[in-house]
Amino acid sequence: MQTRSFDTSDRTVVVRNVISTLQDLSFVIDKADTDLGMVSATRLYNGNKVRMTVTARPSSSSSSSSSSSSSGKSVIVRANAHYNLKPIENYKIYQDFFSSLSKSLFLAANAVE
Repeated sequence: MQTRSFDTSDRTVVVRNVISTLQDLSFVIDKADTDLGMVSATRLYNGNKVRMTVTARPSSSSSSSSSSSSSGKSVIVRANAHYNLKPIENYKIYQDFFSSLSKSLFLAANAVE
């Protein structure tokens, strides 16, 4: 529910698209580090703070059983959301985030403005 794999070996592009996606979802970026592959953002919802932390890391090719990319390289993205210090377990929140991120990465990969 909180993790997806994307067929790209460029973690920097993924992190940039994570930032754009979070901003599109009305989050304010608190911290971003492309070298570590980590983005932290906050959004107010009904007067309460929602914090999302997203990490992007290269997958290890030996642990991947699916070979959907021809190079065998992918980036694993994990999102953790908290509402008033409680973890959000509603799959819809993560589904919306990953759907938006997938669209953003597709557009970036196909150079669509």
